[in-house]
Amino acid sequence: MNSLAAPVRISLRHVLFPTDFSSCSETALQYGVALCRRYDATLYAVTIVPPEITDYVQPPDPFFLRHSAEKKMASLVESELFRGIKHGELVKEGFVSDLLPELIDRLEIDLVVLGTHGRGGIKKLVLGSVAEEIIDSARCPVLTVGPKVLPKSDVKLQNIVCAIDLAHDSGIELTYALWLTEQEHAHLTLLHVLKPATGVPPGYAESQKEMAMKLLMQLLPPERTASVEAEGIVEIGVPGEHILKVAEVQKADLIVLGPHYTSYAQVSTHLPWVIPHQVLCHAHCPVLTVRDRIF
Repeated sequence: MNSLAAPVRISLRHVLFPTDFSSCSETALQYGVALCRRYDATLYAVTIVPPEITDYVQPPDPFFLRHSAEKKMASLVESELFRGIKHGELVKEGFVSDLLPELIDRLEIDLVVLGTHGRGGIKKLVLGSVAEEIIDSARCPVLTVGPKVLPKSDVKLQNIVCAIDLAHDSGIELTYALWLTEQEHAHLTLLHVLKPATGVPPGYAESQKEMAMKLLMQLLPPERTASVEAEGIVEIGVPGEHILKVAEVQKADLIVLGPHYTSYAQVSTHLPWVIPHQVLCHAHCPVLTVRDRIF
């Protein structure tokens, strides 16, 4: 992976906030509102009424579900939290995985903010939907606020941890991490996790760590090293565990994951989502996932 030749233009003008009106969504909303205030962005709150309910012996009246969702949405946007920010609200009917990508494109969304319950396996992250499909299909970064993230009235991003996979030539996660670090005047930690090697001579692991550290720090563009406070950390072991550990030690306010921590060949067991699911469910700070086809 080479250092970024030139900064990519990033803006934060339109934020999409899907909600099921749960406590997890409320925590995510605080982050969405805080970012909109800071960057003068417009917040679009959306709730999606499913076309059919199969968990009931007798499905509820769809008109009742729509009316209930509209009342909850109206109450939400009339709350104190929305005062002073530009916002819009939408109540849609359909499937989350179908509607959200369309809304992202139509509203020119720069960021999606999701709340996660962190239960029911990989697929029960927001609105009972397949959140990994949202992250996988979104043409913008997705900020996920997990169940262990505490509500905050004042959201500050002072410490950012960016997980880098040196085996792939992608700088998109670092692009966003650098931009946020500069905008927020934060401290940036670049993290790479090496796979454990067996049957290697003594000293091999340390030499691999030294080489990885050198490559890691070379990723920082020379013209931006003076404006960014950054350090590198190289660990050996299980990526998800070390990402969480480093974030805890660094008292991270944000974890940034790149495409190679969230995108692999699809398999029936969803094993590719073990790493991000582990991080999303157990991190004490929000997680920003950035895909490589955003630009």
